[in-house]
Amino acid sequence: MNRRRLLKGLLGFSLLGVARAAPRPLRVGVEACPYCNMTILDARYAAQMVSQTGKVYTYDDVGCLLDHLLGYGGPRVRPKELYVADFAASSRREARFLPVNQAVFLYSERIRTPMGVGLLAFARPGDLEAYLRERPQHREAVLGWNDLLERGRRQAWVPGFGR
Repeated sequence: MNRRRLLKGLLGFSLLGVARAAPRPLRVGVEACPYCNMTILDARYAAQMVSQTGKVYTYDDVGCLLDHLLGYGGPRVRPKELYVADFAASSRREARFLPVNQAVFLYSERIRTPMGVGLLAFARPGDLEAYLRERPQHREAVLGWNDLLERGRRQAWVPGFGR
């Protein structure tokens, strides 16, 4: 009887590990975006989606993730978790991901991102303000995740893609 309980406990523990999704490290220069098919070359602009089935989709630009979620293209998926790279804490080779609902986004047409979307994600408003002190020409709009989705429903984020 104790052996049976032990086996059930171990099985339950291992299933908990599988059920809990988290972002995985990027393989910069290897992985390709499922929306635009570009190779991810700069982790600071990256985003990830973990689907209901546990499959991880990695994007080269936050705009690709948004457009994919809004049905503008890419394989049909049901998201479980969504992450964006914190621009201030990430480097070109390594992304520091955070959940999308914890990020604050800076939008400017002057910001050059892989797909020309002009979106950067920051974990803290203070990091965003520090970025803008160095680059005041990028001060255009500070948005939350729901604001990005609302704008995306009116028009695709990625130029040249969409309906």
